[in-house]
Amino acid sequence: MTEIIVYIIGGFLAGVATGLVGLSAATIIAPLFVTALGMNPYIAIGIALASDVLASSLSAFHYIKNKNIHLKAAAVMAITVVLFTILTSYLSSNVDPTNLGIMLNVFVVLLGLRFLIFPVKENKNRKIFQFTKSKFVASVFWGAVIGSISGYFGAGGGLSMLVVLTVILGYDLKTGVGTSVFIMGFTALVGSISHIIIGGTFWIPLLITSFAALVGANLSAQYANKINHKILNIVIGVVLLLFGIVLVIIYLM
Repeated sequence: MTEIIVYIIGGFLAGVATGLVGLSAATIIAPLFVTALGMNPYIAIGIALASDVLASSLSAFHYIKNKNIHLKAAAVMAITVVLFTILTSYLSSNVDPTNLGIMLNVFVVLLGLRFLIFPVKENKNRKIFQFTKSKFVASVFWGAVIGSISGYFGAGGGLSMLVVLTVILGYDLKTGVGTSVFIMGFTALVGSISHIIIGGTFWIPLLITSFAALVGANLSAQYANKINHKILNIVIGVVLLLFGIVLVIIYLM
């Protein structure tokens, strides 16, 4: 019964984070399951990415309704992200589960600090800049980095893609979030399939967590446009930072 509660809470909170700010649901689910339930990190990542598929897809649907998705300039990065997600999903199967578990927890702490120190700022200029050679190179490079993070840590790369889309490609904040969760749905699908085929999975946790993430994403994405982005950065940053620290402490006890 306790495990089911963890599945529901983890999935719901992860879905809420996805719908509000485009954060990968896997960022919360994977380290929670590894630390609180002692689940094999590789299997936990597969379940997390599978949950991310539904949460990201539904979130993207709401952003599409509000015309806040633009894929043309992001196509190169999207393809690179998917390719490196496949590659690193395979490579991470050979990593020591103990090392992978602690790295997941540390990654959450760093992600929380990123929100607090370098918050995602709103860009009111909705013009999509011309796709130059330098932006092509940057898209390939950052796509490789984000894809590696997605496949290796089980994080769909939503926040990282948001940064690249807004800073490098000139997207406004809402279009950046919408585009990133759309791409993240595909990377999560590829990553989850790779992890499940290679490492197997536990179907009951996967189904419960995925449904909870879907509910959370649906509720939060509908109200995402009403939330003050400055306050949201602080709230998400503090929550992730504290969450990661608690997981690290529990893991080391």
